[in-house]
Amino acid sequence: MRACWKTLAASLCAALTIAAAAAADAAEIAFSSQRDFTEISLTIKDTYNANPDSVALEITLSQDAQQRMAAASGAALEQDLTVVIDGKAVSTSHVQSVVDTPQLRVAMSRQAAMELLPALLGMNAAANPQGAPAAPVVLAAPAPADTHPPLLAAAPYVVQAQQVTPPSVSESPAEAAPMPALTAQEAVLAAGAPPDLAAPPAADPAPADVVPALPLPPPPLPPLAIPSWALGAWLPTSATASPYADINQGDPVAIYANAIDAINCNRARLSILDSSNARVRLQLAPDSQCVISGVPVDRLQLSPALEPGKIAISLYSRQDDMNGPPSKESIYRRR
Repeated sequence: MRACWKTLAASLCAALTIAAAAAADAAEIAFSSQRDFTEISLTIKDTYNANPDSVALEITLSQDAQQRMAAASGAALEQDLTVVIDGKAVSTSHVQSVVDTPQLRVAMSRQAAMELLPALLGMNAAANPQGAPAAPVVLAAPAPADTHPPLLAAAPYVVQAQQVTPPSVSESPAEAAPMPALTAQEAVLAAGAPPDLAAPPAADPAPADVVPALPLPPPPLPPLAIPSWALGAWLPTSATASPYADINQGDPVAIYANAIDAINCNRARLSILDSSNARVRLQLAPDSQCVISGVPVDRLQLSPALEPGKIAISLYSRQDDMNGPPSKESIYRRR
């Protein structure tokens, strides 16, 4: 079974399988990451990758780059083809068929990925488009302070002392500041008369209008994610048990957090429609052109099976109603 899975898994990649190798007499296809790539994704760690030193660069080509790739791979059939990105030869492979899909996966060493990463991030795309080393930054020394005396000098200020005369006690009442008028109750208390206890108390001032506080908005919901029981590589099994081994019916499938992989489905991008412990519904990208077990898949539904370690995968084409029967449904076991 292990040899069977390796044979099936090897066909999950596109027709052009790019290996990190160098060949002096190989044809070349050159790309610019800023002009020819519409999407760039770098997979640093993959549990199912047999080579731990290898990293995967997943790219989506522009229409012009896709046409150039199809022409170059068609001209180099049964020959070696070297992929050059931003002036760096990253890998060479043997072309077996014409590559005319926008998605491309390039496997390279970690050292090659580290050298290519600044250009992928656009850090030196404008100043250094050919991938040449960037010029060192030279910090200029600060200019010495100007010690020459100023040509014009301000005239000195003359400080004169001024005597302040305190106010006299004999000032007239007209020149003194006016006192505020007393209220009726304060005038009675000032005259020494007892207060009138039968008088109604003074009314409290009207309270100011109180503005009610606005309710706080609810916290945002966490983003949808595929649960761990649905992630990983899956092998189809037969509906009838065999005393010798499980009989594979259909294509093996690998479910990732944001993509799905199969024999005729090269890392198709997906979005999550619904996710729970009972089921997961996925929508593939419109341009994915993904075919699994003979079904042109537009949507998938994953459900845990009754037997541990197995799930049910329902495949829906574009014309299928997801609330109705799928085009095909099979039981898969974990690899």
